[in-house]
Order: sequence, then structure tokens, then C-alpha cells
Amino acid sequence: MMKKDGVLTPKRVLFSAILGTVLALGVGCASTGSQETSSQYFSDSAITSKIKAHLLEDQALQGFQIKVDTYRGHVILSGFVNRASQVREAVRIARRTHGVVSVRNDLVVKNTTSG
Repeated sequence: MMKKDGVLTPKRVLFSAILGTVLALGVGCASTGSQETSSQYFSDSAITSKIKAHLLEDQALQGFQIKVDTYRGHVILSGFVNRASQVREAVRIARRTHGVVSVRNDLVVKNTTSG
């Protein structure tokens, strides 16, 4: 980086600063075990969309607000339904969707009896 006389040139200083910045940003933006890559994010979004579409198509589940969250292929279903059979159907739909690794069921069956 130094000339023969031991003096840094402005061009070399600028190059070193730019190179250092690029390397620092590259390391800072690297994916870690707890961060999703952009391709994983889009894959998770696709899984969520497919599950939601299938839930809307199912006659037994129409009209229910079932929330679907996906992270690295792991799906969480939450919300309220009227019957245990609807819970089983929602879980079945999620599990059969391509790309799903696991399904966590946080669905709650509403108490439909008044009293």
C-alpha cells in the first residue's frame, strides 16, 4: 500500500476504505442460524399462501379466521373454530402442503354452548 518512499497515496487510502466497508457490510449481512435468507422468506410465504388458499377452499373451514405463520417450513396454525374435526382438517391441510417441515396446532375450539 505504500509507495517506495513510504507515503500512502490518496488513491490507495480510498481503495482500502472502500474495500474495508464492503467486507464489513458483507460480514454484517451474512445469514446466521436465526435469520431467514430471502429465498427462505419467499419459500415460507409461498407455503403460507398455499395453506391459506386450501383452508379457504375447504367447505368445513370457510368463514373461520385461521392464522397461518411459517418460519423455515415450520407452520403454526392459530385462531378459533367450532369443532375438533375442523382442527384436524386444518392440520391435515397444512401437513400435506409441499415444503412443510412441521405443524404446530394452536387452534382453539370455541365453547358453543351457552349457559
